[in-house]
Amino acid sequence: MSEKNISLNENSLFITTEEEEILKELDLKKRVVYFLHIPKTSGTSLTSKQIVNLGHCFQMTNCYRTPVWLRGYPGFTTPTCPMYHYKFQPNIKISIIRNPFDLLCSYYHQGPAYNHEPKFIHSGWSGVNFTHKLTTFKEFIQYYCDETKGWHIPLLKQFLFSQLFDINHQCVPEIIIKYEYINEAVDILNKYLYFPIQKKWVNKSNRKSKHYLEYYDEEMIQLVEKKCYKELNYFGYDKNGSKDKQMFIFHFKHKYDPMKNIIY
Repeated sequence: MSEKNISLNENSLFITTEEEEILKELDLKKRVVYFLHIPKTSGTSLTSKQIVNLGHCFQMTNCYRTPVWLRGYPGFTTPTCPMYHYKFQPNIKISIIRNPFDLLCSYYHQGPAYNHEPKFIHSGWSGVNFTHKLTTFKEFIQYYCDETKGWHIPLLKQFLFSQLFDINHQCVPEIIIKYEYINEAVDILNKYLYFPIQKKWVNKSNRKSKHYLEYYDEEMIQLVEKKCYKELNYFGYDKNGSKDKQMFIFHFKHKYDPMKNIIY
């Protein structure tokens, strides 16, 4: 495969000539771009008049979430997650993924710490720490990786990237960006969009003040390596980050079966 080194930083990121051809063929200037937002992947960083942020939904119906009356997030007024709908044609779907070790660290650290408050406190993404009464990051990781425990959104426990796959097991977004290279990826996308992305960064994980690996001990690392083997093995990650220097995954070829919880 031929490569065209874009040399944006010391990481020597590259975009291949094949990837450039894919971006040209997608013809982004003439399409509505739908953004599918996986939690804790910096969705606010993709702001453009051309991009419609559809939020945290799923490609399937009847995806359970813990409702507000069972200690769920106040916005969870029904026990099922909303489903993605794509009103405008032609369109392109895009999403961002993130190293599971880093993503889970931000998942826990969003908002204030939970200290057994009787009333709802927005601790963790969508109040996960309140819902499951988690007071430390180690408790959070142990709970998340324990197959006998529930989760406020079970599909996100099965597979952190489950929002990307439909009832036929197909990966829906044509473009997946690796969070680790978001700034460089935006520079590339802006060459093909009609309305460029306005770069901005909003850090909602205000208790996360160190590199994510500093929050893990060896036991926690082993738990996540076992629990998140799908995300790590199929999307090119390990505990240290992305194992390659590619910013994009185009037309992800593997399928995910949520009933059997397998990628094939």
